[in-house]
Amino acid sequence: MEFSNLYFLYIWLPLLMMVYFLTREMRWKNLILLGFSLMLYAMGQPLYLPLLLGLTYVNYRLAKRIRRNRPQSVILPVAIDIAVLACFKYLDFFLDIFGISVSGGVLLKAVKCLVSSLNSIGFAFREPDSVLPIGISFYTFSMISYLMDVYRKKVAPAQRFSKLLLYVCLFPKLLQGPIVRYEQLDFQLSHRRTNPRFVYEGCLRFVIGLSKKVLLADYCGKVISELAAVGTNSTFVGSWMCAVLFMFRIYFDFSGYSDMAIGLGRIFGFTFCENFDLPYMSRSITEFWRRWHISLGTFFRDYLYIPLGGNRRGFRRQILNLLAVWFLTGLWHGASWNYVLWGLYFFGLLTAEKHNADHLKKLPVPGRRALTLGLILFGWVLFAHEEPSALAAAVGGMVGFGGFAGPGVGLKLLNSLPLLAACTVGCTSLPRRISGGWRALCGMTADDSDTITPRKAAYLVSSLAVMALLLWLCTVSLVGSTSAPSIYGNY
Repeated sequence: MEFSNLYFLYIWLPLLMMVYFLTREMRWKNLILLGFSLMLYAMGQPLYLPLLLGLTYVNYRLAKRIRRNRPQSVILPVAIDIAVLACFKYLDFFLDIFGISVSGGVLLKAVKCLVSSLNSIGFAFREPDSVLPIGISFYTFSMISYLMDVYRKKVAPAQRFSKLLLYVCLFPKLLQGPIVRYEQLDFQLSHRRTNPRFVYEGCLRFVIGLSKKVLLADYCGKVISELAAVGTNSTFVGSWMCAVLFMFRIYFDFSGYSDMAIGLGRIFGFTFCENFDLPYMSRSITEFWRRWHISLGTFFRDYLYIPLGGNRRGFRRQILNLLAVWFLTGLWHGASWNYVLWGLYFFGLLTAEKHNADHLKKLPVPGRRALTLGLILFGWVLFAHEEPSALAAAVGGMVGFGGFAGPGVGLKLLNSLPLLAACTVGCTSLPRRISGGWRALCGMTADDSDTITPRKAAYLVSSLAVMALLLWLCTVSLVGSTSAPSIYGNY
């Protein structure tokens, strides 16, 4: 179930909060969160719930056998996680590479056959459209990070299966991240605390993320779909509009989801890592990848790039290590050649930056930002089109091969100007500066006491009004329609 679903917003989440906060003992609070998390997952894909439970149990048992001086003790469980991920996500892709192609996919046919068999004996599973289990890329990476940190003695193996299962299944981060490591939640799972301030801040962060998803990302997606429906997305104006709108859409979609996850975690006493830091304000591609999907970038850095040698074994070895990281980064996003091409594209840009770092630093900051943003924009064009013909049409349109504009494109552009303006401002530090300035003016510092003063009351009332307005606008947008599925929900 999407967080931008009205049932989640007005039934599921309030019910969970009521039951959770009426419970005193941490053990029961954790069981409530675990039960609701499993229920939420089962509402999306009940058929794959046993896979999630079984894989977590295998990791739980094998982690207890990990020994620091025995690398094979960690290789086996990590290999199992990777094999499960590869089987569900990449089997058909690799079979196609070797010339073995089955219409509809080998695994999907097998799953549909299993569903039919189960339904024939009384179950009521719906036939899946995709073989990919929800959140498998995120929860397998969470398990791998847990195993590696146990091997490195950063954390002790979980003593109770329920604790590890809660870490893996915790609903705010289960489906689309961020990839929160076990060492970051180990203490919080048993000793976190909540108070009215945490709940208030969590709700505010959640509503901001919801607004980014529903009011910005979803509307960008609607405009892209409308341009594609009338065939004007391959014209010069239409293709550039689609490229810019997709760049905004993927940022506000994924960063909005991360904000919602962080906010939900805050409500229940958890502190998750930040996943985005104004990436479109970057002055280089290297800086962009320090600001975009931070939890995935640090995962590949700590568990692949550095173990391979990082930059400690000479420039050539560093380039090979980067190639491995970016090939796998592209492949992680999907079983399609455009994602591999996208990963290799950024590998090439990062390699070129390392060769020309001194020259690039001489450029003025606005020029570096504009150049970086242009390169990122083209990267998203590669990312957005899985079919080679669609990619060729998009690139051809951007250079003018599809004509200047089609019927209605000018009006669509004019009507989209407020959306484009809102997205542009939302990508800058301006909203953060305004919010930070207002917090400072009202005396809402991070280390301050919870004593209410007139200035703090003004902040609370004003932010509550903003929260209510944004929630109302999101609700109006969702009533009578369904929120577009999150882009990263497919990865």
